[in-house]
Amino acid sequence: MAVKEIAYKPELTKEQAEEIFRGHFEPKYQIEHWRGVVPRDFMVTKNPWVAVALKLEQDENAQKTKFVYAGLAPRWWARAMMGTLLGVFLWQGLTKEIEAFIDSAPEFR
Repeated sequence: MAVKEIAYKPELTKEQAEEIFRGHFEPKYQIEHWRGVVPRDFMVTKNPWVAVALKLEQDENAQKTKFVYAGLAPRWWARAMMGTLLGVFLWQGLTKEIEAFIDSAPEFR
């Protein structure tokens, strides 16, 4: 799990964040609603083996806005077949791509 803090944007909703990611990454990658047990809002899916799940967190007391994210295999059968260590290598490229987008997107500055 990784955390990337952005400019404090208390008005930013998880739906808006998802749309910002959709505008940048689709059609190259698919943006999907999250349906897992770990609390996340949406995921950027490259293929059945590689995705990054993201959650937008707002901390009004500390006046911080951040994304919490982690790589994963988005399909249950892929998770069952793949070990976590192998997955880390597969997810690394997409994770770096998402980090670069968060750092450069004007909507998050």
